[in-house]
Amino acid sequence: MNRAEFTDKISQLLRMMIDFGERPLIDFVKRSAEEQRRLFDIHLSKCDGVVKVSRHQVGKAMDIYFLSEDGHDLVDSNYGLPYWHSRWDELGGNPMLTWDKNHFEC
Repeated sequence: MNRAEFTDKISQLLRMMIDFGERPLIDFVKRSAEEQRRLFDIHLSKCDGVVKVSRHQVGKAMDIYFLSEDGHDLVDSNYGLPYWHSRWDELGGNPMLTWDKNHFEC
């Protein structure tokens, strides 16, 4: 899946979430090698940004969180991340990473 296809598919997923009453918040769509290394150094990623390049660095990953009704807090998904990952799988995305469930990639 190229970046344009990823954009189309992740947009479809976000639209599904909204249609199902979720309030998705996108985060960490594209990262520089420096930002990737910073996250690696503080143990928030398993990719160092050079030897192991993150899908975020090539524009094929997005982290999705969920907002409360008032928009002030992060909350759990109403349907659960495994449900949304199953829908992402149907759209051709990669399976859920058990250590980073908010991460959606192709």
